[in-house]
Amino acid sequence: MDIQFDGFQNTIPVFWIVILTAGLLTLSVWTYWREEGLSNTWRRLLTGLRSVAFLLLLLLLLNPVISLSEQIIAPVRIALLLDNSESVSIEKGDYRGTEHYREVIAHLTPDRTGKYEHLLIETFGFDAEFFPVESPEVLQMNGTRTNIDHALSETLDMLQQHEAVILVTDGIVTTGRNPSATASRIPVPVFTVGIGDTSRQNDIVVQRITHNPTASLNSIVTVEASILNDGFPDQDIQVQLIRDDTILDEKTLRSSELQSVQQVQFELLMEEEGLQQYRIHVPKIPGEWTDENNTRWFSIDVRDDQLRILHLAYEVHPDVGNVRRFLREDKQVLIDSRTWITRDRYVEGELPDRPDTLDLVILHGFPHIDLDESHAREVADRFSDNSLLITSAAAQDFSRLSSLFSGQLPIRFESGYAWHDVQFELAANQGSHAILDFEQPEDLRLSPTKGGIRLAEVSPNATVLLHTVYRGNPTNTPMLAVRTIGNRNITHLNGYNFYRWSLSTREETREFWENLLNSTVKWTAAQPDEQLLELSPSDPVFQIGEPVIMNGFLRNEAGDPEENAVIDIILESDDDGDRHYIMSNEGGGGYQLEIGNLPEGTYSYTGVASRSEREIDSRSGQFIVGGINREFLDTVRDDDLLRFIARTTGGHFFTHEQAASVLSVMDEQIGFEQRTETLSQSLALHRHPFWFILVVILLTTEWALRKYWALN
Repeated sequence: MDIQFDGFQNTIPVFWIVILTAGLLTLSVWTYWREEGLSNTWRRLLTGLRSVAFLLLLLLLLNPVISLSEQIIAPVRIALLLDNSESVSIEKGDYRGTEHYREVIAHLTPDRTGKYEHLLIETFGFDAEFFPVESPEVLQMNGTRTNIDHALSETLDMLQQHEAVILVTDGIVTTGRNPSATASRIPVPVFTVGIGDTSRQNDIVVQRITHNPTASLNSIVTVEASILNDGFPDQDIQVQLIRDDTILDEKTLRSSELQSVQQVQFELLMEEEGLQQYRIHVPKIPGEWTDENNTRWFSIDVRDDQLRILHLAYEVHPDVGNVRRFLREDKQVLIDSRTWITRDRYVEGELPDRPDTLDLVILHGFPHIDLDESHAREVADRFSDNSLLITSAAAQDFSRLSSLFSGQLPIRFESGYAWHDVQFELAANQGSHAILDFEQPEDLRLSPTKGGIRLAEVSPNATVLLHTVYRGNPTNTPMLAVRTIGNRNITHLNGYNFYRWSLSTREETREFWENLLNSTVKWTAAQPDEQLLELSPSDPVFQIGEPVIMNGFLRNEAGDPEENAVIDIILESDDDGDRHYIMSNEGGGGYQLEIGNLPEGTYSYTGVASRSEREIDSRSGQFIVGGINREFLDTVRDDDLLRFIARTTGGHFFTHEQAASVLSVMDEQIGFEQRTETLSQSLALHRHPFWFILVVILLTTEWALRKYWALN
């Protein structure tokens, strides 16, 4: 071991170092100079002990640093990356699948004897993940996705003393980014070994399915599938749309070309609510090398998001017809209308007796000044738990409105409230509200409407979106105000004669009114989002053999991330019964569950989040296991990618037939002879306790001698 002094690391000027040294030596000499009872020998000894102790402390204060270097024998380290995906085991052309792959691995992992005695090969496997491999024999070659970029990125992060990388793969990327950019950053040569076959077999592949992942009940969804025809010209190809075991539709494709990609469209009527599972399937054609890629699964989440709206009108007015006509034209709205005549009678019949089935109740001109008090109370009580949109009318009795709903409405009125011709303006800082989140024309010209100019105020916790403007002067009277109470919204459109806007000759005016009415209705009908638990699978459709992963995020009632909860998952399927799991806490309110591989089928899950036996929230949903294995979509070895990776890093590309020569070429390029490395280490002396122990020994010896001579 070699020792080298590197100098002192401090900021003390040399002048002060000299002064301190002289001062400490002078102090040591002066201490014993006047002791007449001591002989010169003892005087010099005591002076020397104290001087050495002081100088050692000063020396440590100056922070001396030394370097220790040692030469060691180091092996030649190489990282071997082995593809663990299913595609490398496919027998096709001259490639014999697993048998051939094992032969390649044997060539790349020789015994460390002879010229390989200084060679250390560290083996890693990859598919969608990257993992160390103790022995290549443990590779199962069952990965359902291949992420070469992730494997190279992980290798780049761990490269320290490695001198080269061997990448064994077919180069077929089924997930992740293109690895070319990552390869260009690797500082050592990458020697790529291509396994698999480059020939194209006669094959039919369902390459891609395009569709909306969600749909409304009773709506029609268009599904487009891309079908690759490789090797079957002038032949009819049947493409089937299947649900369960029932063929819903079938279409025929034909191409005169040897290789082509054609699109076929199907239309689906969504008649059932929930996650619906379908598949596009092409029956196997004689001469096709495999039918593993002839089926592709997809799912559509069908939601009953049609709004059920009850419109109660207590005055015959053009506004009533205008609103009803607008709602009937909206396919998302199912409207039920009632027009009051007298007492408790309505033109269209009795009031609905199931208010809990309604998403929104619109009270137009309620209560009328002639409406019987008992029936007004009956209406208010019946719909007191519903989301409400109050629309004003000329004969509306404002003195009774607030009392009927016990102060729940966003606007309160005083006696003497009257109507005037008004315009409106946006309330301060309310432009970002969801109701006003639509494009508003810069040059908006609106006919005057009827509205109030005084004697109306906003209820606590309500928000004003529009104020009235009277003769060019803004007022504090709200024209549009909203309020959220519990799990429902309440909106009051305080004015009438809005129908004039829909009759305007200006398109901008008509569009403004339609957008305002639409967003007001939709926002009021929507339940406020009080979801504390977010829970979803990482993919709505999992491939067979692909691990199922659930992700969750939890907030407490205060809206902060909840880090100390337990989330229980119940997984249900028709064929496999119930399974119970507990999600792992990832910190920061995040939770995750890795379920592993599940059999093919549709699964329903329910997650319940609790803390200290207190339930916080629950969430349910569905996912499907049954997607096509991506490893069978493309089975043609990508030599171009593997050549690029080798060339850009300074390595070489080999086919699996050339695997026996890989190590020989690497030996010529980087050399497998014995390496000698020098390990250096910097050491600050003040960090070693030896010097402080020596100082203590010196001072203790001096103290003992002083006591022996009875010195003060």
